[in-house]
Amino acid sequence: MPRISLLRRRPSAATAIALIALFVSLGGVGYAAVSVPDNSVGTNQLQQSSVTHSKLRFGSVSYQDIQPGAVGRVRANLAQLQARVNGICASGQAIGAIDSTGNVTCNPARPSEFGSTGTVTVPGVAGSGSGPGAATGVASLTLPVGSSYMTFANPTVTVKSTAAQDVEVSCVLTVGANTQTRSVSVAVPADGTTREASVPLMVAGPAGTATVSCQQSATGTGTPTVSVTSAISALQTSSNN
Repeated sequence: MPRISLLRRRPSAATAIALIALFVSLGGVGYAAVSVPDNSVGTNQLQQSSVTHSKLRFGSVSYQDIQPGAVGRVRANLAQLQARVNGICASGQAIGAIDSTGNVTCNPARPSEFGSTGTVTVPGVAGSGSGPGAATGVASLTLPVGSSYMTFANPTVTVKSTAAQDVEVSCVLTVGANTQTRSVSVAVPADGTTREASVPLMVAGPAGTATVSCQQSATGTGTPTVSVTSAISALQTSSNN
């Protein structure tokens, strides 16, 4: 009988309050675990190294989330970056490639090209074997110091006359002390029809002035009208720099 009476005794007020507090605290933990308010977790609530790669959504971190200047060579994949260029090429060379460390590979530079064009009227000379007229400069070109050049010219001769004549036009290309002279003979009718011919020239020479000049002579009694248009083109062949 004493044991039955002990089981039927009511719990004390202190015991009841303790049980209520226990249930409330357990319920609060469960509530907090499933109901975290928005914007309630800050830096103070995150443990050191608690956010790992697997916790980040793919593509969630963009360039806008990285502080300017924060990523340097230590954090970067150098195999995917191009370092600042730290080399130069000598005169007569050009950069052909740049490696990942910024070092340059130099290749021979392409030769420089220069050109000029001119048109003149070559003074007419009466026919009947009176001899050639004065040489007239057609075009000139200044070639920079430090190289040698292969120079080309192709004067185009235009001849017109009121009498049937054979007109010979002689042109010379001069580069330094080197020259080449060639002539072309143009037969023109008496009806004033225009005839054309070309005089290809080529000379290798040093820096300085390249010129083309022409002169003409004619047979017959008329005085032909001769004009010459010529371009001079020079290609750099070597450099002394």
